[in-house]
Amino acid sequence: MPKLVRFVLINSIIGIVLGWLIAAAMVHFNIGNLGELISHTNHKVAAVALLGLTFGITFGFAYLATAVMLIPTSKDDFDKL
Repeated sequence: MPKLVRFVLINSIIGIVLGWLIAAAMVHFNIGNLGELISHTNHKVAAVALLGLTFGITFGFAYLATAVMLIPTSKDDFDKL
């Protein structure tokens, strides 16, 4: 697998997992009554799926964009990735 493709995949997956962990923490600790809203809805699966999808996309892209902005510019430093 090419090095840049692996770089994008790894950083996107890390960001998605971080987003899911933050969303789970928000539901668990009931921040903004989010946990209570989800527990009282009739469409729990849709609510959790929508929350996970939006947090995963947002944090995945943000983590990838940060990694791209901080990518090494010299060939020697880039080969160490």
